[in-house]
Amino acid sequence: MRILNRHDIKKLEEYWINYNENIKQLKYREWELMSKNSDDENSGGGSNSVRQISKPTEQLAIRILEDKLHQNLTTVIKVIEQLYKELDEETQSIVNMRYWCSSRDFMEWEDIAFELGMTRSKVLRMRNSLLDETALLIGYV
Repeated sequence: MRILNRHDIKKLEEYWINYNENIKQLKYREWELMSKNSDDENSGGGSNSVRQISKPTEQLAIRILEDKLHQNLTTVIKVIEQLYKELDEETQSIVNMRYWCSSRDFMEWEDIAFELGMTRSKVLRMRNSLLDETALLIGYV
């Protein structure tokens, strides 16, 4: 596995920080795709209308499956949910304190380490392990 650089770490942390926002964005994207009008401008009965049967459910499924934004958001959300469920209690605490707290309650790594009775380097190793696994499962590396 390759070593994550500063840019990679920042991007992967953004996935965790923006988890709830990504869920909202996914729901909005689904709404956009579901309410999108048909791309077929030939709504009258042309020569192709006999061969092409209108199947709105299938067309919607294809639109969703082919949409890159929808697929990326779905992957990131599922990976984060899966990893969070599998985390030990200490790592879940790190996620809660660092990524899922309100901006005014944001905690620095030293504060998290003090709160959990660990060293800063141990907390960062746990964070790096989490981000490595995240990158691997979403196909980032």
